[in-house]
Amino acid sequence: VARNANHPKFRDRIDRGFHTFCCKRMVLGYDDGLWHFSPRHTYAKLCSVISLFILATLGNLFLTAPASAQNASDNLVLADGPVSMKELSGDIAYFFDPRWEKTVSDMMGTDADKFRPLDREEPDFGYTKDKIWLKFKVKNTTEIEDEWRLHFRENFKQVIDVYVLREGGQIDHTLNLDRNSKFSERPISFPEMVAPVQFEPGETITVFIAYWSEGSSHLAFSLETSNSFSDIAIARMAKNFIYYGMMVILIIAAFLSMLILKHSVFPAYTAYAVSTLLFLMHADGVAFEYLWPSFPGFNSIASIVLGGALTTTSANYARVFLRTKIHNPVMDKALLAMVILIPLICLSATVLDPQPIKKILIPIAFLAMALCLLSGLVAARTRFREVRFYVLAWVGAVVSSLIMNLRYIAGITLTQDLVFDSIRVAMVFDAAMMGLAIADRFNQMRQARQQALQQSLNDAKRNLELNTRLQGLEQQYDLAAEIALSRDEEMRNTVHDIRQPLHALRLNVKNLIEKGQNPRRDGENIEETFSYLEQLISNQLQDSIEGGNIKEVPPELAPDSHLSVPKVLKSIHEMFLSDARHKNLDFKFMPSNHDANINPLVLMRIVTNLVSNAIKYTESGVIVLASRKKGSVLKIEVADTGIGMSQEQFEEAKQRQVRLGAASDSIDGNGYGLAIAENLAAENDLRIYLSNKGRKGTRIILEISS
Repeated sequence: VARNANHPKFRDRIDRGFHTFCCKRMVLGYDDGLWHFSPRHTYAKLCSVISLFILATLGNLFLTAPASAQNASDNLVLADGPVSMKELSGDIAYFFDPRWEKTVSDMMGTDADKFRPLDREEPDFGYTKDKIWLKFKVKNTTEIEDEWRLHFRENFKQVIDVYVLREGGQIDHTLNLDRNSKFSERPISFPEMVAPVQFEPGETITVFIAYWSEGSSHLAFSLETSNSFSDIAIARMAKNFIYYGMMVILIIAAFLSMLILKHSVFPAYTAYAVSTLLFLMHADGVAFEYLWPSFPGFNSIASIVLGGALTTTSANYARVFLRTKIHNPVMDKALLAMVILIPLICLSATVLDPQPIKKILIPIAFLAMALCLLSGLVAARTRFREVRFYVLAWVGAVVSSLIMNLRYIAGITLTQDLVFDSIRVAMVFDAAMMGLAIADRFNQMRQARQQALQQSLNDAKRNLELNTRLQGLEQQYDLAAEIALSRDEEMRNTVHDIRQPLHALRLNVKNLIEKGQNPRRDGENIEETFSYLEQLISNQLQDSIEGGNIKEVPPELAPDSHLSVPKVLKSIHEMFLSDARHKNLDFKFMPSNHDANINPLVLMRIVTNLVSNAIKYTESGVIVLASRKKGSVLKIEVADTGIGMSQEQFEEAKQRQVRLGAASDSIDGNGYGLAIAENLAAENDLRIYLSNKGRKGTRIILEISS
């Protein structure tokens, strides 16, 4: 709490503060202008960073308001795919059975109205002796899914049953597990509990879940399809492979170091790493699946055994690594007390009720880890370089343990995945940092401190210089590659646009030579085709001039920018008329006198590509090239009676080198046409879109704003 909190300045700060979850305001920190931080003391720096990190985490957790309760008594969940816990929570109702005497028939009949809507994001009622009933109604709105999985994010519950009530009154008991159920008795072999749910598309069912746990009553679950559950299983396997693989590598390295170096720190670290791995495997349910599948009784108290082993080996490792018996006898006695006390608490579970022991072990584990961190901070005052990685490791472990206490003891709403993922990450990071701390200590024993520091600085400086030079070279290379790619794409576009006019020119010349009919009209077509090609070449030469490759454009190749829209469209129609007739297509031209302010070459390139595609993908029927004006917008339409395309196919076809349809292999082209048209339209503030509206074939519109 800030000093001088009654001062007007601090009252103003409080007024600007955020609400906490209990609708009260708070001030974090000691805001005293007379206090100064000295950068000369490395220990003070470390303490400040750790304090700010913990305070930020606490603030973020407490500033998260719990979700409001919703009325779920008669709600219906529409399952059109996987349904998450967050989506289910507003439709779940619950009931407490303190005497364990209710049956599913009672829940359907006399006690059906006693259910209350769930008022939190996930079912969690603390540590209780009552049997808890949950229910929700769900309708299968999919078309084909009939196999579902009710996936619980828990590896074990002492008692759990799942009943499925169908519309005809039939009840299926899909999951029936108790403290004596072996892993092989689970209906679906998976580290976490899973209940198969079978219901057909359109069917509505009511799901009842009855459970009790010696630990927390928290029970997160989701309704998954068979495919989504397979994806979860694969992702879980990959995640476990990463975490377990890292831990196994650390354990093997520590074991080999113990055999070679014969130092007492390695057995302590190996025991700690093995305990961490076993605790993670138990939390994931993998230990019950592979290590003791036939011993459900042991699995029921494994969290006590493995949690106690983890905290005990942590405290013992702290004593050995920090050498507290030599450097700090007071901290050594405190750690030794933890080493003795925690196993005694765990042993009491054999004669006492395990539930309160599980509950008390969570804050005790936090105290033990906080004590390990405090021991490191005390040692850092005089031996910072020696214990720096140790302290960094325990910061993560303490924060993870704090999150677990906030979740299970304080009742702060946190997701199960967040809690367990933070534990996994913190433990793997903690174990890695512990191993790194050991390696760092042995490295310092071989070298003088000043030489190691100087060498590190020199290496860092050299690496920075090399990285800077390498980064500069990479940037230059990327720029050169980008320029080359841009030039290459421009050349491909030009070659693509030249191909069709050359083909049309070849046909016109052939007709002129062979038939000799209407030479004036054929001559005009040839002249227009030549003009189009000259403009394309002129533009390409102009780009070369801007790039510094050519000094000037020949006057005879200068582009003509005074052609009207009707004239350009007429030229395109006559250019492609021979191609259309060659395929026995009726190529209609519906002109208008409306003009627009547009570069004629740009217009010709766009419409040419659209008409060319229409001819290529139309086997019979009609192709229409038309223009009309609506308001201030001139619309140019290219329509055909070809194979057509959907909006998704149209978006895909706008990519370069994309060709659609099964017949595309037999059609000449390389998939650049629509991409070139789209790029030209974007560069000139034009719009191209598909407008089929239920008609056969394809209708593409180019809009030109005046």
